[in-house]
This record gives sequence, structure tokens and C-alpha cells, in this order.
Amino acid sequence: MPSNAILIFLAIVPTIILFSYIYYKDKVEKEPIGLLIGLFFLGVLTVVGAAIGESLFIEILGFKENLSVAENFVQYFLIVALWEEGCKFLVLRTVTWNNKNFDYTFDAIVYAVIISLGFATLENIMYVLRIGTYQVALMRALLSVPGHTIDAVFMGMFFGKAKHCQYIGDKSGKTKNMLLSFFVPLLIHGTYDFSISLVNAFEGAIVIFLGFVVVTTVLAIINVRKCSRGSTFVGRVPVPNYGYYGYYPQQTMYPQQQYPQQTYTPQQYTPQQYQGQYTQPYQQQGYYYTPNGYTQVNNYTAQNQYSQPYYQNYGYARQQYQNPYQNTYQQPQQPYNNYNYTGYNGAYPQQNYNNTQPQQNSWQNKQ
Repeated sequence: MPSNAILIFLAIVPTIILFSYIYYKDKVEKEPIGLLIGLFFLGVLTVVGAAIGESLFIEILGFKENLSVAENFVQYFLIVALWEEGCKFLVLRTVTWNNKNFDYTFDAIVYAVIISLGFATLENIMYVLRIGTYQVALMRALLSVPGHTIDAVFMGMFFGKAKHCQYIGDKSGKTKNMLLSFFVPLLIHGTYDFSISLVNAFEGAIVIFLGFVVVTTVLAIINVRKCSRGSTFVGRVPVPNYGYYGYYPQQTMYPQQQYPQQTYTPQQYTPQQYQGQYTQPYQQQGYYYTPNGYTQVNNYTAQNQYSQPYYQNYGYARQQYQNPYQNTYQQPQQPYNNYNYTGYNGAYPQQNYNNTQPQQNSWQNKQ
């Protein structure tokens, strides 16, 4: 008979291995150890909430032993998976959504996995101590604990997408991904448990179960690697000298389709008309500066005077836009799909844009 210490060690080992892999894949910015430890023990506590909810519903429905296929379906999808994934999702949504450390999409996978592993670790210890065999410890290490981790990967993946949708102002996308973050792991968990219950009822059901495990495992690994490479900034960063102010995207370019396409045709002037008026005629290149850009002379392509924004001295000025959305920046607060010219979701006071020295501004909207 194996000792309890060995069984507990075998129950904990898969948790250490799986989380080490997820933690390694968090390439951009590691999460605080204190936060991860707290989430792990909150995941442990979800075992209690799930056990109470499952027992209550099973008692209400009168389910006992030797359940039919339909009763097993209800039990595993609408009771077990619902309560277990629901408790995990509740912790994830309540604790991490507004946490200042949640600033990249892959962070959601890290949080979901550590919560799920907290649940799986306590559940695994309870199972191996109750049955007390190496076979149970081995099977749960290969199937049950990774199964909870797979559920968490999909929960975290969609949870991170929901955070990104909120960041760019996509309310419908946020709602859709938040629902997927709950229902996709619920369906995977329910299918896992229900397919196990069919093993004793139908010949060949073990093939269905193992095939499902292989497919979901491969998909989870693919998504972890993809999300790790494409982790996107979704948090808040400080504006220099002004503290935190709104959301500021780290990406150097916005998707072009988010902005209305506008064309700009510079007005043509004769070189003689403006040659003496402007101090930088660029005669050696055949260009002459005009109010609407450089005129096209001697087959040179006309250039746009707005290629560098007027507010170049600000750290938050956007430099990449070649076509202005207004000829003057008198109304920078007008948003395009929740972005304005500086890339902020929140509008800055209009009068502050008429200064070229940020230290002279009197900011009223500090956070």
C-alpha cells in the first residue's frame, strides 16, 4: 500500500509540470508570484463551492447510482461541468478583470490555468488518498489534471480576447468572447466526463473518449503557442508627467480598416508665386513649400505637409499617419472607432493642444 506522502506527491507533480509550461510561455511579462499564489488557493476553494452546488442539484433531481444515458448527460453537462467551470470563471472574472497586472492577452491564460490547477490539485489529492493506488494517481496525472488545464486554456484564450475587445471599444466582441470564455470550457468538460460514462455502456466508447482527449490536447497546445506569440497589450500605461490617463495602445500601427479612408490632393502653385515667401524652398529638389504641401515640380511627387503631426513635442503624438483626418488639429477629441488623433480613448481638453510644451499645460483629467 503506497504511503500518503507518496500519493500526495504524485498528485501534485502534474500541477507543477503543467503550470511550469504555461509560465514559460508567458514571454512578454511574467505575472507577480503573489497574485498567482492567491489565484491558486482561490482555485482550491472553488472545490468547496462546486461540491456544494453539485450535491444540492443531484439531491434535487434525485440522481443515484446506475443512471441512464440521458441522466448522465444532465449530470455531467448541467451539474458537474456547470458548477466546476462556473466557480472557476467567477474567480477569474471577479479577481483578474480589473487587476492592474492584466495588461496582455496571454495573462488571461496564465490566470485561468493557475485557478484551474488549484481546483484540480485538491480534487486529485482527494481521489488518490481515497482510492490509494498508483494506478489512479498515474491515470489522473495523465488525464484528469491535463483535462482541467485544457478547459482553462480555452477559458483564458477567450477571456483575453474579451479584454482586447474592451480595449479597442468593441462591445459586441467583448460580450461574445466573454460568453465563449464560459461556455466553451463547459462543453469540453461536459463532453470529457460524459464520454467516460459511455465506456461501460457502449463498445468502442473508449476510442471516442481517447480521440476527444487527443484532439482537445493538440488544440490547446496550438492555442497556447499562438497566444504566446501574439500576446497583445490591453492594459493601462502612464502618460509621462501626468500619471495614468486613459488607455494607450502599445502597437505602433492601428489596423487601417478602423479609420475612414480619405484622399488628399495638394493644391498646385507655381514656383514663382511662393518662392520668395517661404524660407525653405528646396530648390535643389525641385520642390517649393506651399500651404498645402510641396508642389510637384519637374515630375517630383507632391508631398504632404502633415506627414509629421504638428504636436511633435508630445510623447503621445502619433507619428505614423500620412494622411490627416482634418486639415487642422483644432478638434482632436473627435474619435474614430474610439480612437482620436493621439491614440487615446479619452479626449484631451481642446485648449491643451494649442501648446507645444507639455509642461505648460494644466491637466484637469488626471487619474
